[in-house]
Amino acid sequence: MAIEKQLLHPRHWPAWCSVGLLWVLAHLPQALSYALGAGIGNVFCLFAKDRRHICETNLRLCFPELSDVEHTVLVKKTMRNQGVGLMETLRVWFIAPDKLGVEFEFLGREHLEVAEGDPGIIIIGTHFTTLDVSGALIGLQYSVDSFYRKHKNPVFEYILSRARGRYGEPIHRRDIKRALKRLREGRRLYYLPDQDYGRKSAEFVAFFGIPTATTIGTSTLAKGGRARVVYVNQQRLDSGRRYRVEIIPMDNFPSGDPVADARAVNAILEENIRAVPEQYMWVHRRFKTRPDGDAGFYE
Repeated sequence: MAIEKQLLHPRHWPAWCSVGLLWVLAHLPQALSYALGAGIGNVFCLFAKDRRHICETNLRLCFPELSDVEHTVLVKKTMRNQGVGLMETLRVWFIAPDKLGVEFEFLGREHLEVAEGDPGIIIIGTHFTTLDVSGALIGLQYSVDSFYRKHKNPVFEYILSRARGRYGEPIHRRDIKRALKRLREGRRLYYLPDQDYGRKSAEFVAFFGIPTATTIGTSTLAKGGRARVVYVNQQRLDSGRRYRVEIIPMDNFPSGDPVADARAVNAILEENIRAVPEQYMWVHRRFKTRPDGDAGFYE
């Protein structure tokens, strides 16, 4: 992507200086980057009290069987992984995936193959802290479109669009027509259904045993795009030196029942989050929207 002339105006120079600093951080050796990320996460745990509170609340809700000591340890590990994920994201912004210097184990890749005339594929992802680096590693071998939210700063929007565009077409999150068109053309679309988007187009179904506002957008996209659906499980191993990604097909999806589909999505998300709970982004208010009459969790 060529840099538009207006982005070189002096008013954008502070943003470019910030980009330069991020570029330097992104090019640290992998081991140093991991250590710095873990350190940032430790600081985050100490001083980001609101986010730590959200994390603590989510983990107590979802893992009530843990002792106080086990809970505290898991909170610290989770916050540390937020920092590690931040550094990984910077590396993905500025370094080509094949230059990251990490090992990549890719299981079930046959489920991402699309022959001429085949329907497209919706790849259900999860907000793990490995989200960006795992997506980039998949992008080495397959073109994958993704939804995005436009950044308010035009310099950072340029940087992010440039990074996203290496792997597929960035589609504005409200441009559903474009996403459906691409799926009908046999494209792959990365979709993240595991955040609280409010009551609109959502159903309350169980997630870790808690009635949770869950988007039915996965069913809508799959039906409208005539697409099959797979889930991508991902894990960071060996202090970020190795990543495992597994593509798992979701059978009978969409089923024709959006509520049953939402349950199926939450079930596979929960199963894989339980395997590495410290790598999930528990710092967002997953249970913000409550059924009528239920008290909030985060006050």
